[in-house]
Amino acid sequence: MPPKPSHRPVLRTLCAAVLGGLLGMPVDSTAQEVDSTRHGFRPTFGLGVGMFAFLGDIGDHQRNYSPLLTRVGYELRVGTPLTPWLDVGLYALHGRVGANERSLVRNLNFESRVTTGGFQFTYNFHQLLNPGRRVEPYLSVGFEAVEFLSKTDRLDAEGRPYHYWSDGTIRDRAENDPLAGDAVHLQRDYSYESDIRELDLDGFGKYPELTWAVPVGIGARMHLGGRFDLRIGTTMHFTTTDLIDGVTVDSREERQGDARMDRFLFSSFCLSYGIGQRKARDKEGPTLSPEEMDLVALADDEDGDGVTDWNDQCPGTPAGAAVDAHGCPLDGDGDGVPDHRDLEPATAAGAPVDADGVTLTDEALLKAWLNYKDSANVNMVHSRAESFGPRGRSTAAAKRRTYVVKVGEQLEGIPDELIQRILSIPDVRTLEKGDTTFFVVGNYDALPEALRRQLALSGKGIDGRVMAEEDGRLIDIDEEVRRATPGTASQGGTAPTDAVVVRVQLGAFRNKLAKNIFTGIADLVVIEGDDGLTRYYTGSFTDVNPAAKHKVDMLMKGFKGAFLVAFRNGRRVSLKEAGARLTGPEDLRSTPVGGIDKSLIRYRVQVGTFAGNVPMDIMDKYIEVGDVTPVPSVDAVRYYHGAFRTRAEADAARERLKAMGLSDAFTVGALGDRIIAADEADRLLAEP
Repeated sequence: MPPKPSHRPVLRTLCAAVLGGLLGMPVDSTAQEVDSTRHGFRPTFGLGVGMFAFLGDIGDHQRNYSPLLTRVGYELRVGTPLTPWLDVGLYALHGRVGANERSLVRNLNFESRVTTGGFQFTYNFHQLLNPGRRVEPYLSVGFEAVEFLSKTDRLDAEGRPYHYWSDGTIRDRAENDPLAGDAVHLQRDYSYESDIRELDLDGFGKYPELTWAVPVGIGARMHLGGRFDLRIGTTMHFTTTDLIDGVTVDSREERQGDARMDRFLFSSFCLSYGIGQRKARDKEGPTLSPEEMDLVALADDEDGDGVTDWNDQCPGTPAGAAVDAHGCPLDGDGDGVPDHRDLEPATAAGAPVDADGVTLTDEALLKAWLNYKDSANVNMVHSRAESFGPRGRSTAAAKRRTYVVKVGEQLEGIPDELIQRILSIPDVRTLEKGDTTFFVVGNYDALPEALRRQLALSGKGIDGRVMAEEDGRLIDIDEEVRRATPGTASQGGTAPTDAVVVRVQLGAFRNKLAKNIFTGIADLVVIEGDDGLTRYYTGSFTDVNPAAKHKVDMLMKGFKGAFLVAFRNGRRVSLKEAGARLTGPEDLRSTPVGGIDKSLIRYRVQVGTFAGNVPMDIMDKYIEVGDVTPVPSVDAVRYYHGAFRTRAEADAARERLKAMGLSDAFTVGALGDRIIAADEADRLLAEP
């Protein structure tokens, strides 16, 4: 086995060589003559911070993740211009890259400490831009050495290995272990303790943790003045190895990756300071005597209107404009618009005019006043009720009518047998009006389709009534149904196949929850049983695998007690009949109570709601308060302060904000990224 190579001496040697070449570089004398503050020998030192994003085998090249929201890295730069359009520099980066992949077939993760060092050429498009620019785009390319030390998270804090089960949970035993029934649920601690190279899961041996890469970047640089520059950009580092995440095309079984080399993206901003000479003075030319200088100053007429600059009270008069003795353009009708721009030269005395000298009518004056009153600073929304979810936009479009089959309605609790019959229908959903909940099936554009579905449900022993739906309201159409029934009955109806319907039960609660808690869940079914529990379901699947994925999504939204339930032919059946592999017996009578992850509940203070620009005095207060977050909705932007664990802390912050002049501040609750009423948050925290 060859000895492990020493990488740090290689990086130090490379950095020393590039720095030595940079400092010993000859200076372009021609460049110095143009502007020694922009090019020539002008060392620039910079410090920056940014975000690393890994694109490799783990995480499927960031297919489902943002490349800007990953891990922090730091950079150090030193460089100098070679020409007005080309810079050369030495740099070093240090940080961490990583990725996590969760799926039903593969569960991998890693984190690598990355250190790079190299040189880079930067082109600034000088030939295409204004020489006096303050902001310039750039392209860069270079060469670098990359050292990586990769680890993975395989054990929890107590040293127990992770085993990923098909139901989306992590346990301390394998799913096919004979003792799987005793398996304990685990949570990842995200502590990357296991060295990937030392584990040697794929038989790669002691491979070198050093590679070469070509960085290619794009960005912009702003000259701040005082020799300071701000550089904002992103650079893709194309490496020559596929081992940063420890997964390659030669990896074993489900670990196998693709043949592409690993890459990582670094998006950053860097503040630089330049050390160099002051701008060289222009070569001295012939000088004038004081008398000659006075003559030039007194006789100069920059705008060419015939009045010298010394006496010109209106410098910059357009060429050809008639002027008076003071050099000001003539205004024959006295409306304040000079004749050379006046489209109405004979305006009546005292009449209001626009910028072109045309008399304003009463209608034009009224329109201007209304536009002023409708400016961006008169748009504060004071209604507190708007804090709990966006309001729909009004529209003058015709209401869309569809046809549904109503299979039941509920004023109070219903028996478990009826609940199971309703949930056996794949496309059942609920509509609420007041205290009544309606159970409807389908969403058809044509009445005959709804009538055929009614016949199919009747064949399965489920009575239904065809109704119309407009904007969430049910409309009685019995007369229309009677006219259409003869033609429809002749076509017959066929009941759908008796497939298993798998749903995700979000939980069963003693008290009905607010609608805001379920924002973003379009297919929610709400049923109150005669046992006093209100059950919430989402999803309708014929395959247990997508149902399990949907369950994981609901767990991530904070529904801690979410679990799978299956129905067939009007009764609840085991998940085994639905195709799931179970390690222990399933109690079909179980009804977990609760289901909200209380660790996600916080209290916030809403400090304002605006439909346009925030007034400057209010914005100044937001900046003074700090930690104010904007949350856009369909009709306005709401601003929230803080994230408090208790109602008392939030109420105290609210009173402080009111004392600062934010009189409309009030307390709300938050479940993850969903805003709910503060009282609703209190009730959720009080649940057992």
